[in-house]
Amino acid sequence: LGATSQDVLDTALMLLAHRALAPTIADLAACAAACAGLAGEHRLTPLAGRTLLQLAAPTTFGLLAAGWGAGLDRAGAGLARVRAALPVQLGGAAGTMAAWHPHAGSVLTAFAAELGLAEPPAPWHTDRTVVTELAGALGTAAAAVAKPATDVVLLAQDELGEVREAAPGSSSTMAHKHNPIAAVTARAAAAQAPGLVANLLAAAAPELQRGAGPWHAEWPSLIGLLRAVGGAASRLRTSLTGLQVDAAAMARNLARLDGVLDTGALGPAGDLVDRYLAGRPS
Repeated sequence: LGATSQDVLDTALMLLAHRALAPTIADLAACAAACAGLAGEHRLTPLAGRTLLQLAAPTTFGLLAAGWGAGLDRAGAGLARVRAALPVQLGGAAGTMAAWHPHAGSVLTAFAAELGLAEPPAPWHTDRTVVTELAGALGTAAAAVAKPATDVVLLAQDELGEVREAAPGSSSTMAHKHNPIAAVTARAAAAQAPGLVANLLAAAAPELQRGAGPWHAEWPSLIGLLRAVGGAASRLRTSLTGLQVDAAAMARNLARLDGVLDTGALGPAGDLVDRYLAGRPS
């Protein structure tokens, strides 16, 4: 009836993204809520700050968790904005909507309403900023997930022992181990995102009215990116839910700075946590 294969495929990908993003956004929100809970509970729990992986100056675990949560809140909000704007594609053979003239506008409006997607101002066969904006938001979400996942892995080391997942993984040969497996798998999934985002950016300059290769290259990369970021957010949710914090271990590690720094000088760390909690989206 006038639609071309790109209309079908682009619209299908937008529907797929719209549906896939819903649980990802929910998982990011749950992760952020877990961080807020940790931040409030441990707003004044002293923690050795570490820069370049070396002992630096005292901070609090609450402030660390607040930083995690702020990034997750921003990433989730960004994905929600992008999701709400995902458009249908309907341009016809060369993007002119000639097949529906003189009713092109009303057809486009009805098509978007029927599918529950946004109505674009014009066909976007070779304007791939819709895809790159989605890719950027997903890449940002991957980064927001990777940060707390990385910190949990580091803080759970036996040498530090400052946190522990509620359901750590075991080792097939080393029974003493309590692996932070949810954080590890969150990191693994998030680490796939940068390359997939780069693929989508590289494909964003198609030729004239129909891409000869770049458009086709988008499909596996976008699907893989949705899968990777969704998986990363889900695994981080598992890691942060019920995360066990060992304040005594934190105090012992911080004591290594006694005589070097005033380990009781936390500055306005608690106030910063309060500021973060007060500014969170309701």
